Amino acid sequence: MKSSKDTGYKSLAEAVILQSMEDLWNPSHRDESKVFFKGDGFKICAEIAGMNSIKQNKFLHLLGGNPHARKGRTHIAG
Repeated sequence: MKSSKDTGYKSLAEAVILQSMEDLWNPSHRDESKVFFKGDGFKICAEIAGMNSIKQNKFLHLLGGNPHARKGRTHIAG
């Protein structure tokens, strides 16, 4: 059984990821969000949230991490 402390960390990590997703489409915060998703911040939060590396890669791909994805998307890779 997980403690409420563990559940709190997971909820916080999920909230950070969700906020960073929203920030990708906000011109004022887009650059900060890209740094988050490219760096260790996302990896750490994703692990705390229970995402393994395969799920992390799929998530990044959905956000436009594939440089060959259709035009007009905000690419976070590269």
